[in-house]
Amino acid sequence: MMNSRRHKTVSKNFEDMTFKEQNRAMNRNALQFRRQLIIHLRTAKADGQCPKEVLDGRVRLLGRLFEGHAKEIVSV
Repeated sequence: MMNSRRHKTVSKNFEDMTFKEQNRAMNRNALQFRRQLIIHLRTAKADGQCPKEVLDGRVRLLGRLFEGHAKEIVSV
């Protein structure tokens, strides 16, 4: 799965990272998601899909994810 040389130097799991390292990793993931979303919306448009509807679907998905997590935090 992780074949690039850069990944071979990674020795920590997310759980083993410090808060600062986790923050950096999450920021990288967010930027990667943004790039993927832009490409996905372009592809949707090229396939005749409505990019706004596709984007709204992603927003709903992320909303459900955060809502579920917020409920978990409140119940702890």
